[in-house]
Amino acid sequence: MRREILFMAVMALCAVGCSVPKSLGVGAVERCDGGDVYHITSSLPVDYADSMEWILRYDKSDVEELRQRAKTENKECDVLFFGSSSIRLWSSLQEDMAPLKVVNRGYGGAQLRDIHFNYETVLADYRPKAFVFYCDNDLGGFGHDLYPTQLFDLYRLLFERLRSDYPDAPIYVLSIKFNESRAKLREEHRLFNALMEDYARHATGVTFVDVNTPLLSADGEVDNGYFEADLLHVNSRGYEVWTSVLKPLLLEQLTR
Repeated sequence: MRREILFMAVMALCAVGCSVPKSLGVGAVERCDGGDVYHITSSLPVDYADSMEWILRYDKSDVEELRQRAKTENKECDVLFFGSSSIRLWSSLQEDMAPLKVVNRGYGGAQLRDIHFNYETVLADYRPKAFVFYCDNDLGGFGHDLYPTQLFDLYRLLFERLRSDYPDAPIYVLSIKFNESRAKLREEHRLFNALMEDYARHATGVTFVDVNTPLLSADGEVDNGYFEADLLHVNSRGYEVWTSVLKPLLLEQLTR
């Protein structure tokens, strides 16, 4: 976010008992000894990330849509899918997962920080038998990115909360997909997937699902045939691959 920030330097000798005026004109700073008035004549543009942006940026759009849908949707379902736009854009989800009854609670641009903040809105009072989760925007190449280890901690906190609130519902976490749009973050994505895979191997009720490897070519590179033109989101072919990997696991778990 780019904003104009006015920088001013004012030297004051507080020991002499000077006071700050209650009201000053814009761009002016009055000396505490009653002398000259200093006027700001220029500004310095500074790039910085609003510390509240991660909470507020989607609250009036995608999250609000989830809030409204929760008023009318049937809360009973087999699987609740949630996370970022890779979940939200899965338009064929219900058909792909049939006969399982699923609900899509993903929203665009979701990050782990605002998913924690919007937890009650996203999950509302749905009563799923299992969860599927995907989110990769905390490692998206933004100025406010997390380190893979920080993201790993937020994932673990989320899953602990889910297991506390839904003790009988298994959690399926999808690996972060490699993609050309964020190719510079490949090693961060690789490290995070390794951390999450190891965590799920030992955690109760959490299954790591590798939906990344099937999207790679024989030499381990990204196969763009599975991606939309933005080279970030998977296309219908990509979702077919995800379905082929994930659906058998869900059916095995939920039709025992």
